[in-house]
Amino acid sequence: MTAGRALRGSGAPSRGKLCVLALLVGCFALVSFAAPAGARTIAAYPSPGSFFASPTTDIALNGVTRANIGRITVRGSRTGVHPGRIVAWGGPAGVSFVPNRPFAAYERVTVASQRHAFFGTGGRRSYSFQIGKFLPTNLGADPYSPAKGQKPREAQTYKTLPLLVPKVRVNTDLPGKSNGSIFYAPRANGPTILDADGNLVWYRPGLRVTDFRAQKYNGRPVLTWWRRDTFGKRVDSKFEIANRHYKVIRRFGGGNGFTGDPHEFNLTSRDTAYVTAYKTAVVNMSRFGGPRRGLLLDYIGQEIDIKTGLVVWEWHPLGNLPLNRTYLPIPKRNTRPFDWFHMNSINDDRDGNILISARHTQALYKVNKKTGRIMWQVGGKGSDFKLGKGVRFGFQHDLTRQKNGTLTIFDNGAGGKHGQVNRFTSAKVLRLNVKRKRVALVRAYRDPRNLISNSQGNVDVQPNGNLFVGWGDKNACTEFAPDGEVLFDFTFAAKQVSYRCYKMPWSGAPTSPIAVKSARTPDGSTVWMSWNGDTRVNHWRVLAGGATGPLGFVANAPRTGFESTAELNQAYARYRVVGVSAEGKVLGRSKVSRLGRLTK
Repeated sequence: MTAGRALRGSGAPSRGKLCVLALLVGCFALVSFAAPAGARTIAAYPSPGSFFASPTTDIALNGVTRANIGRITVRGSRTGVHPGRIVAWGGPAGVSFVPNRPFAAYERVTVASQRHAFFGTGGRRSYSFQIGKFLPTNLGADPYSPAKGQKPREAQTYKTLPLLVPKVRVNTDLPGKSNGSIFYAPRANGPTILDADGNLVWYRPGLRVTDFRAQKYNGRPVLTWWRRDTFGKRVDSKFEIANRHYKVIRRFGGGNGFTGDPHEFNLTSRDTAYVTAYKTAVVNMSRFGGPRRGLLLDYIGQEIDIKTGLVVWEWHPLGNLPLNRTYLPIPKRNTRPFDWFHMNSINDDRDGNILISARHTQALYKVNKKTGRIMWQVGGKGSDFKLGKGVRFGFQHDLTRQKNGTLTIFDNGAGGKHGQVNRFTSAKVLRLNVKRKRVALVRAYRDPRNLISNSQGNVDVQPNGNLFVGWGDKNACTEFAPDGEVLFDFTFAAKQVSYRCYKMPWSGAPTSPIAVKSARTPDGSTVWMSWNGDTRVNHWRVLAGGATGPLGFVANAPRTGFESTAELNQAYARYRVVGVSAEGKVLGRSKVSRLGRLTK
């Protein structure tokens, strides 16, 4: 079957076909031979029946080790047997078969195991998938990728940090807000951390990142982001993990020849990462009124083993959904790759399967992780559920299962030139009744300014039950109490937006130098001090002295936000400051700074 035929015939099989398939599977089970010793049923990716695997794909085999994998044979219908090597994953139990050479476009690849059966095959020890046709380079960069650096509309300046930081304006600050640091990343300026009161903690100018937040890797707190750099005509995108010292410790891209995408970078307790990725596919869209050799963005989800960079799970909407599920008009001719699906979030569900949000089909999906089949769809064309009053959503982001079983989404309610579904953007809490196929609205949280956010956004549920909401393209973040009261709200004066906003615990211990500046005043001198990224300093110990000789203690200065100040009744030739914790532990010392100079 060609990729074009696969696309034209894609969609859910009829009930009659399913019944015949079930009968055949049952008959096969009756005549199958006894499984070899140590055999098990394993999940493999690309999944059985996948239509658009990359020519440079590896084959992920979940739940086995190098010792018990047995012999694996991989054969292309055009390219023959593919030799390769078995590579063990660093996080979850599993291995990848890494072929020595690429597959050919449109060929069918058969994977056969001497020992193990595969999920989604009815107990067989072989399965097949099809290779798609892709352009060698991706066209049409994602429109939400960070722009080049720009000056913010309004800037907050500091004596010790000669940079233009987008100014933060706190509009509401009430008791009851959650603890934690605030994470956001204005696209044209850089990743930013604030404390719970809106004071700057860390700012990295010029770093063009998206989905900036704190997570855990190897059981330790880390910072994560998707980063885009341009080198002449070449664009490089990577997922990066930095430790609490703000040093990047892991860097990897999308797997299997796909380009990493800014919409999702979600770490798991398995030391893997869910990411979104894309590649420009050549597909036959004529059945839906499009070109026969249409260019289409294959927006996919991947789970990547962080240590090795290997793909351990992969899912393609192509072949699982028909193209006419999109709400975007299908193009008559190729002008740029058609972004029909636009996956923007991937999360584990409680049973180990996958929750996915897609903006351009305006739908939420639950996908069987072992087989790749869609278990249910909420919203959009072909919804399996009846939507209750107030549930309707559109162009949404950030589907997440909460501990109490509810689902949260960021309902944009509008897609700019693609239309508007609701009057206002809101964060929504939904309750699914899977047996009755109904969805009820628990509560909607509307922005206090009654905004319409045409793109991006997220909902971050706090440990105390509050909801911290990033308003996507509207440069604002709000914390709500469960009953809807606005407890904290701020805006930031950047020319570009922040894809998401988060609030979560963070302890930063920078290795960068402490910055100090001093100036003579009519009454003596003023000393300013800061440590970009530090969260531990409680107060500063100020030392000062003459042009030569030792420095002596002259004052203690309490930490007051990002930059602290000490007013002294005397001017000195030299200064040094020492950062001290609440327990009295010395955390760091600045270099000696001369009067009137900035030292860092």
